[in-house]
Amino acid sequence: MAKPKSNILYQILSLGNQESTPFKVAYKNYMFNLFLLMATPFALLVMCINFYIGEYVLVVFNFLHVCIFLFGYYISYTQKFLAYRALLLFIGAAIGSYTAYVFKNGNEYRFLIMIVAAVVLCEKNWQYILFVLFVSISFVAIRLDELPLYSMANIQIVEKTVKFLFPLAFFSICLYYFKEIYFRNQYKLETAYAELSKNKEERDRILNVVAHDLRSPLSGIAGISKMMISDDNISENSKEMFSLIEQNASSTLRLINDLMQTNISSVDQYQFEEIELNKLIQHSLQILVFTAKEKQINLEANITKQPIFIKVDKDKIERVISNLVTNAVKFSNNGSIINVSLIKSDSFAELTVKDNGIGIPEYLQGKIFDLFTTAKRKGTAGEKSYGLGLAICKKIIDVHNGKITIESKVGKGTSINVQLPLNA
Repeated sequence: MAKPKSNILYQILSLGNQESTPFKVAYKNYMFNLFLLMATPFALLVMCINFYIGEYVLVVFNFLHVCIFLFGYYISYTQKFLAYRALLLFIGAAIGSYTAYVFKNGNEYRFLIMIVAAVVLCEKNWQYILFVLFVSISFVAIRLDELPLYSMANIQIVEKTVKFLFPLAFFSICLYYFKEIYFRNQYKLETAYAELSKNKEERDRILNVVAHDLRSPLSGIAGISKMMISDDNISENSKEMFSLIEQNASSTLRLINDLMQTNISSVDQYQFEEIELNKLIQHSLQILVFTAKEKQINLEANITKQPIFIKVDKDKIERVISNLVTNAVKFSNNGSIINVSLIKSDSFAELTVKDNGIGIPEYLQGKIFDLFTTAKRKGTAGEKSYGLGLAICKKIIDVHNGKITIESKVGKGTSINVQLPLNA
């Protein structure tokens, strides 16, 4: 999600934070910046009011607060003197306590937001405890000073003290434990995410190395097998064995190619260019027709004559076409028909691949686009299914901001529709 960089409030809140800033550091920056953002306008406003009414002593204290906040902005912007943020809170609380006690200006109510900021900014537990004790005692002293203590019984004074102190203490303790639980869980999530990212990179690296090393010998095995099949000096039994070797080698090659396509969800891995979609589909079908002929399946193409120019990654979209048609062939009966159509709507190019094959049970239709899905079935001629093809198609179409949907009934066939936006 794009960050609202044009928002000045967001920019102030984000002072000191980068994409790579660890969560705990970023959270402290946000909390400190939020405190500054809330306190600075209030201090400036109160300073102006006090100046207007002639309370110049209070103006001096207000100015001290503003200077503290300005130094806080400097800390956030430069990320220097970070250890002094808690000290700034303490000095601000001390000034607020003094002015509230002497001038009765209500500054003690700022302690609540200061406690919230302190629970995050205080590095050590003793710092937070000391800060809470200071503001709590100050708050109680200020509130008690407003009461006619000389005319009150001791028990009443104790009662008032507890009334003032208990909410602050309870609030502070709850904040502390909330922070501890939240930070601990967030740190676990951050660590787990980092490990997952590292494992994913390692998996992709190993997968690419293994796939690269396996493809060459398997291609050689498939090629040699095809040559031996066409050799008239080879017996029929041997040809049958070489045919099985070629089929298994080709099947394994397809699996390796599919595995190498499972990590193509990043836009950076795509090369977008403007192509004529009609020609791309027709070219793909010219190659796929040989796959269909192995099962005496007829490919019918209903391609609009109106040229459809669209900006896509040519190789990836060709992969989608190949996967959809190959899947249709795999799950269609010998001698059947597969229809491939392309039409143009107002904002989409729509590709539809429809077969009259075995269909997909309704309970499996929600799983077929999942990577490494359990919704795997053998083809009508016993072809293996690895459950990768449609998941790869969906990844590719998602990156192109398109849609892929399916309609299927058991025994009546399957229709898969792909919509690609014309302005992608």
